Amino acid sequence: MKFKNVVKSTTVTTLILGLIAASCSSEDFEEAPENSDNEVQLTEKFFLGEKVLVEKIDSETYKLDGSDILLSPDQLSDAAFDLKQNPEPTGEVSTKLGLAGGIRKWPNNTVIYVLDNSLTANQIEVTRNSMEEWSTKTNVKFKQRTNENYYVTISNDGRSCNCGSANLGVIGNRGVIRIGTRTSEVVMIHEIGHTLGYIHEQNRSDRDNHVRILFENIQNGAESQFRKSDRAQLIGDFDIQSTMMYGAYTFSKNGRPTITRLDGSVYPRRSARLSSGDIAGTNQAYPGDNGGGDGNGNPDTCEGVEEWSRNRSYQVGDRVTYRGFLYERDFSRWNRIKECGSNPEEDICNGVSEYSRNTRYSAGDKVTFRGFLYELQSNGRWSNQGQCGN
Repeated sequence: MKFKNVVKSTTVTTLILGLIAASCSSEDFEEAPENSDNEVQLTEKFFLGEKVLVEKIDSETYKLDGSDILLSPDQLSDAAFDLKQNPEPTGEVSTKLGLAGGIRKWPNNTVIYVLDNSLTANQIEVTRNSMEEWSTKTNVKFKQRTNENYYVTISNDGRSCNCGSANLGVIGNRGVIRIGTRTSEVVMIHEIGHTLGYIHEQNRSDRDNHVRILFENIQNGAESQFRKSDRAQLIGDFDIQSTMMYGAYTFSKNGRPTITRLDGSVYPRRSARLSSGDIAGTNQAYPGDNGGGDGNGNPDTCEGVEEWSRNRSYQVGDRVTYRGFLYERDFSRWNRIKECGSNPEEDICNGVSEYSRNTRYSAGDKVTFRGFLYELQSNGRWSNQGQCGN
């Protein structure tokens, strides 16, 4: 199907399961459909090299059509590109760090967050309970921001709905999680999954081996929420009980299921907890020791870590050594963690300013960017020098 560069669509059904909020809400949330004359401008972009339709929210934010996923301009491109499935861990990224693209993990397994003043007492309680679900069952930790230059802002979107939206991964200081006044822990746990970098489970490339998508029951305009992504990194096995999985009736236009098991049976509603698959997958993507070790209780070290091989496939969280450095696999690239054998006494990022897209840099200049130290090379590319805090 061909799309024009800008597509106008009129939302006819705007309030079922938080559709108006572009959310993945609890299946307990029900509200009658309501007509709307609001026009949404959809622009054709490419995300992870795949064609998508997005709505521009502001200069720093795009929303994936009909979804609760928010993307930054850095994550989108105007043309298709070949996303390498097994990139070489050189540590180099594009000339403009702000256009590095892809999905980025949180360094040191720690989500840095800000609670906006707009949040109600109930929203704060829901947020803290949801964080506790993640932090008590996985290696992920949460830290309220002090002076960090990369963080996610959690705010009230002002609507009375059980809904939410969130950026994928760490987006410098522009990442957000927006929730409604009636947002439940079911939804908030899900939105935290997005900020950790996770896509929806039903969008996985292997989903047809496990579930059936019943497009005849899906609301008009919501079909894109059930597309498969062949470029997104898979973490663990498909998990129908995942917090990232849509409910069986999500975006139904007729009260019939939109997703079933292969045998046609309907699976249970999501609950306010992580599944065993969520826990195992997260502990793979975010290895133990706050990201400062090998996942087995050992400190940051290259000892026992295999050298990178172009003949192997790697998952998010895997570690390799390469030309004397320790690297960890991110969603779309490798992050240099440290030099093998080094044991710096202080943070390598101390005293180094954050990258600014408005500053002209010269070869040899160093900046910090999303938790890592970078140095501009003579070839005009930035080289990852290691993770801040190491």
